[in-house]
Amino acid sequence: MAQVTISLPQANIQARTDYIQSFTGGQYSFTLIALLPTISTRAINSTSFVSTTGGGAVPLNVAHLKLEKINNLSLLGSSNDVILSTTNQILISSLATVSLSAGPVIINSRFVTANQTWVAGIYKTTLSLTASGILGGTITPASQDFSIDVPGFISPPASIGTTSILINDLSYYRTANGINGNSVIPLSTTVPYIPSIKSGNTQFSFSSNSAFNTTPVTPVSTVNTTLTGIANATSAALSTTDQSLTNTAGIAVPTNNNQTLTYTYNIGLNQLKTNFIQAGTYSVPLTYSWNKLSSAYPSGSLQAQANGNLSVVVSDLGEIVANQQTVNLAFATTNDYKNGVNLNMPAHLKISKTTPYNLYVRATSTSFASGANSIPLNVLRIGPMTGQSGMNTIALSTTAQQLIQGADPVIDRNLNILYSIPASATGMLLNKPAGAYSANIIFSFVAP
Repeated sequence: MAQVTISLPQANIQARTDYIQSFTGGQYSFTLIALLPTISTRAINSTSFVSTTGGGAVPLNVAHLKLEKINNLSLLGSSNDVILSTTNQILISSLATVSLSAGPVIINSRFVTANQTWVAGIYKTTLSLTASGILGGTITPASQDFSIDVPGFISPPASIGTTSILINDLSYYRTANGINGNSVIPLSTTVPYIPSIKSGNTQFSFSSNSAFNTTPVTPVSTVNTTLTGIANATSAALSTTDQSLTNTAGIAVPTNNNQTLTYTYNIGLNQLKTNFIQAGTYSVPLTYSWNKLSSAYPSGSLQAQANGNLSVVVSDLGEIVANQQTVNLAFATTNDYKNGVNLNMPAHLKISKTTPYNLYVRATSTSFASGANSIPLNVLRIGPMTGQSGMNTIALSTTAQQLIQGADPVIDRNLNILYSIPASATGMLLNKPAGAYSANIIFSFVAP
């Protein structure tokens, strides 16, 4: 049996545009004199284009047919546009005044790609062409296989670009789930597939315009990737080894062949606080892959790839919180004047800074005041409690005094502070009227 195969181009499937192609439907012949006959067509033996490559079907009505010409006689302008079905459809009615000669019957076919999900494969029906009427002649063969060849393809963008996770607020370091970033990637395909991802390096590269004590060493495995909205998605830590993002069932051919995949990158809270504290940009190249299921048509491997980048951008952030707003040192007994007074303030300050930092303290007034009476600021010492490292002890002044110098970036560091007036300074309290003497104290990262 003769055969006609229409190969649908990938471009038409992706753009959902009609595809037009002409083919020879048979040879017209006659015995005496021929006038233009009535020519009809229909599909026989099947009610759809049936897959010959693994199941499924395509409805007959995707095919629209017109009679283009017989031999050299152009008929496209007078032919009916018919939708293929199992019912006989008249392409053209006989015209008594039109004579023609024997020759090939050329059919103009138009395939409507919109509103159809095309799965790679070959789909076949049997097409019948008949000529009827007085002195109509015949078309041979009377029927032939009529097939649609749907190509297998996976088509992502040429480049994915850069996905940025912006850490521009300290609240991200306190959120149970850490922080997420998304990359939305459009994809067109006619085959089921498994998406995967891999990184170009085992560690993030680091760059910064901010000061830093040491260059961070951050493994890419600190970032987990998954597909949001995909039922059988799996999560994978980034690696230089390709990591599948679904189970082995993969993702079916999407409705109308086009879809968007949302890649979600997560940095958990512990990883965030451990590996992404220093302000700067952490970057790594990524390779996205999409592999056809091995069981799907066509046989053999079919893969598409695209490159992109992932950047984690940490802003220069800082915060000082005084967990207790009031500090009271009481002189209630003669021993207090003799020995001095100490006050331990556990977790008095909470420090967060994404760059190396200095910590300063100063008073906003020139003395401790109680009405018209005053006590010099330098009676007060501020320093670390026992066991608190990396801190100096200073005498209070209106000039900013440095408590900490060049400490590494940190999130929510608690500082245990010791406030004291030593015995050597209690003499400045003698002969002062009783009362509460106060001053405002400011802690800061910079010396104003």
